Amino acid sequence: MEKRQRLLKSAGTVGLVTALSRVFGYVRDAALAWALGATLSMDVFTVAYRLVNLFRRLVAEGAMSAAFVPVFVQYRQEHTQEELWNFARKFFYTLALTTSTIVLVEIIFAPIIVRVMAPGFIGVPGKLELTILLTRLMAPYLVFVALTALAIGVLNAFGYFAVPAFGPVFFNVAVIAAIFSSTYLTPNPVVGIAIGVVMGGILQFASQIPLLSEIGMRFKVGFSFHHPAIRKVGILLAPSIFGIGIVQINVLVDSLMASLLREGSVSQIYYADRVMELVLGIFVVSLTTVILPEMSQSAAEKNIGELKGTLLFSLRAVSFIAIPASIGLFLLSDPIVHILFERGRFLSIDTERTAVALAYYALGLYFTAAIRILVSAFYAVQDTKTPVKIAFVSLIVNAILDWILMHPLKQGGLALSTSITSALSFFLLLYMFQKRHGAVEWQAFRQSITKICIASVVMGVFCLVSLRVFFKFDVHQPLSWKVIGLFGTIGLGIVVYLGIAMVLKMDELKVFTSLRGAQRRSNLES
Repeated sequence: MEKRQRLLKSAGTVGLVTALSRVFGYVRDAALAWALGATLSMDVFTVAYRLVNLFRRLVAEGAMSAAFVPVFVQYRQEHTQEELWNFARKFFYTLALTTSTIVLVEIIFAPIIVRVMAPGFIGVPGKLELTILLTRLMAPYLVFVALTALAIGVLNAFGYFAVPAFGPVFFNVAVIAAIFSSTYLTPNPVVGIAIGVVMGGILQFASQIPLLSEIGMRFKVGFSFHHPAIRKVGILLAPSIFGIGIVQINVLVDSLMASLLREGSVSQIYYADRVMELVLGIFVVSLTTVILPEMSQSAAEKNIGELKGTLLFSLRAVSFIAIPASIGLFLLSDPIVHILFERGRFLSIDTERTAVALAYYALGLYFTAAIRILVSAFYAVQDTKTPVKIAFVSLIVNAILDWILMHPLKQGGLALSTSITSALSFFLLLYMFQKRHGAVEWQAFRQSITKICIASVVMGVFCLVSLRVFFKFDVHQPLSWKVIGLFGTIGLGIVVYLGIAMVLKMDELKVFTSLRGAQRRSNLES
């Protein structure tokens, strides 16, 4: 119980800081909606930014982190501090050199890459050329975000979570500043926004350096492709790159398909996805950040039973948050998008179409969240091949479903395809993990899921009644009243959900409550 409370406390700390970051992320996306709407410029920015994110996930916070953290934790346990920091220092500069080479290749081959990723842009005057320009402008962001991911991995391994989690705030502030300054000072604001992305990456990396230096990291230049630990990271990295690359290719396939639909579809998918990430980031991403070092430590100690216990506990904690959030997003997608984005160049028709995509995305929220937990378990035991195989199956299924569903459901079909594919991936990952490492205790989990679903459904019905009957929500009301109505409904829905959780005596609620009490006692003692 003490370890679980420590995990939740760490996740809560990261969650609070991440929530702040997500607030700034929302302000960034709202500013994008105000400045660009769901227009040609926003479609262009979305494709270019997603292309940059593809490389970011491949060699930065996705595959690289998954390969580096378990090796770093094990190396720390088996070697001296001097050897540990020598490994980290050489990996830092080797990574910088590698990512700089990738950036150069991306800049040179941007015209080919963009044509493949967004074929629907080719026939629109100026759209393809602008996408190529933005891709080249944002390419250097990869170097800084990769080094940031390395720094965060090191800090997380030492138990520092708050400072690394605060880094994205600097990124979002830089992009927000670029949006407003470019809108008023330049004829084509999207170019200035692209430059702001790079500046944000620089600030995010710089924010990690002081604490990194404090715990022992030195930055004397040195490269090595032959260091045993670096080679081990490279061996783990290859399948991780392929696996996470497949996941990101899924995202790009969605953008590719959306580029073949009516103008604005790419942007509408982006905005819906950002709302999903807003929800996922506050708790789920925070929990996965904390449990990867914990499960890696259990794996290094050959304690698979403890690792499975952490996995099951994490899945139950995620269920307690993600299932009611999924139902809430599905039922309230329209007012949520209306309140968050409908202003400036983002019109009511964009709200309607984005809300459809958000509702379909919401169906897969739980599976998306749980996948992140399961994949962390595979990475902890340094098994990066199994997630790759499952990701490859998901890629094929997603592409087929995209093509089938995009015609009758437009952008909503692309989102629904993602949700179905996430569910398939979750069950395949779960099956393979138990096949390799033995079954986990599911009886308590099934009881928890049943109670969570009952409470979530009641909460959802209450939210619908509250919004329409009590608050009488209408798009023509003043913004202040609409905000009160939506967030008042969400707040009351949370109260109802927690109340039912108390009545049903959910174990997850007891854990969160005991955590809160322990934290309060700690504050009093200090």
